[in-house]
Amino acid sequence: MSASPISHGRALAYGTGSIAAASFVVAPQLLLLFFLTETLSVPPAWAGLAVLVPKVWEFLFDPAVGMLSDRTKRRSGRRWPWLLAGALLLPPSFMVLFAPPVLEDWRLTLGFVTLAFLVSTSAYSIFAIPFVTLPGEVSDDHAQRTRVVAWRMAFVGVGVLAAGGLAPALVQAGGGGRAGFAQMGVVLALLCAAVMLLAALAARGFRQHRPPVARGPENPLRHLMANRPYRWLWITYVVQMVAIAVTAALLPYAVQHVMKAPGEMVAVLFVSLTAGSILTMPLWVRIRARLGSLPAYLLATLVCASGTATLYAVTAQDVVLACIATFLAGVGQVGQQLLPLTLLPAATEAAEGDAGARHAGLFAGVWVAGEKLGMALGGALAAMMLGVVGYVEGGGAQAAGTVSVIPVLFALLPAAILLFSLLPLRHLTRHSPGLGG
Repeated sequence: MSASPISHGRALAYGTGSIAAASFVVAPQLLLLFFLTETLSVPPAWAGLAVLVPKVWEFLFDPAVGMLSDRTKRRSGRRWPWLLAGALLLPPSFMVLFAPPVLEDWRLTLGFVTLAFLVSTSAYSIFAIPFVTLPGEVSDDHAQRTRVVAWRMAFVGVGVLAAGGLAPALVQAGGGGRAGFAQMGVVLALLCAAVMLLAALAARGFRQHRPPVARGPENPLRHLMANRPYRWLWITYVVQMVAIAVTAALLPYAVQHVMKAPGEMVAVLFVSLTAGSILTMPLWVRIRARLGSLPAYLLATLVCASGTATLYAVTAQDVVLACIATFLAGVGQVGQQLLPLTLLPAATEAAEGDAGARHAGLFAGVWVAGEKLGMALGGALAAMMLGVVGYVEGGGAQAAGTVSVIPVLFALLPAAILLFSLLPLRHLTRHSPGLGG
């Protein structure tokens, strides 16, 4: 059954939800570890737990959200109630994340922040998984589905800039420290609340053209993970997200201790990186059309590794050179993150056929869980390596030997991880040479 035509206004309103989704992904990835070690004086190795534990939980939670949203039955649509629930839960938990109470023991502070991050990231999943899934279900008309997806993707860049550019600036404008981070959390939480509620209300007007499937003839998760193209694509992407997360988590440390620049420079470099991504996205679309998705993905991985290695230029303490390096890193990152999404539908198609039913929410949940796991492992790895090289929490001066290693951890280690991801990518190419061609 075809759905009613979808207006540009409703598609635009739905797409604004990407601002919240991107903001929540980027802000903790960029600032949470730094907030814990510098402002809350949590030792780096322990601070990594606050990043890792909630994300490991999400690895189990996200597929469950996907399956439950697949099985929801409402005449007004099965996805939008989940969007509304996420819109109500995420903003307050995000505020609390960056405004913990003053506690005597850093262990209590660590426990509070970990719990707040677990609640907020769970709320994010409740919103994000149906948000990613719904555009493919709003109509059997390809043009209408494309319209919804186009607006959703258009606002991703706005959210990335809001978190990566605005968030560090808000911290500095608030005077830094606890007050600055609390101000940032409140402003971003209010922004997220507005756009998430708007997206949820817009989604209520959509009419899904496929009825919800209560259950398939067999276990869909088992079929999904037994599918070789999907499995190798998923592993490749998770490994690459580890590398991206290491770079993001260590950016504030590179700015403060290696470049010896003010905190505002974090925003400048992140905007430069984002500019490299946004401006060259059409280029990667053309490369994919010319080479095919798999060869283009291989090329993007090599470019991303090379661009990430250039971030070692922060050792020169030259702002222009650092901006050029982050721009080049952004060129590689956009290809590395865009092209797997072009391969994902073809990779999951066989699994859907084997399962005998569409479980789009489950597939989205497993993919989002993998993305979160990669980011969590990257953040935890960054924290652990800071502890290994003798980084001292509290925002004070660091030993010369510790500072000299930060560029290696910030640039060369992630580049090596990206090169390592070529191994599962090679398996993907071997098992599915015609995938996404």
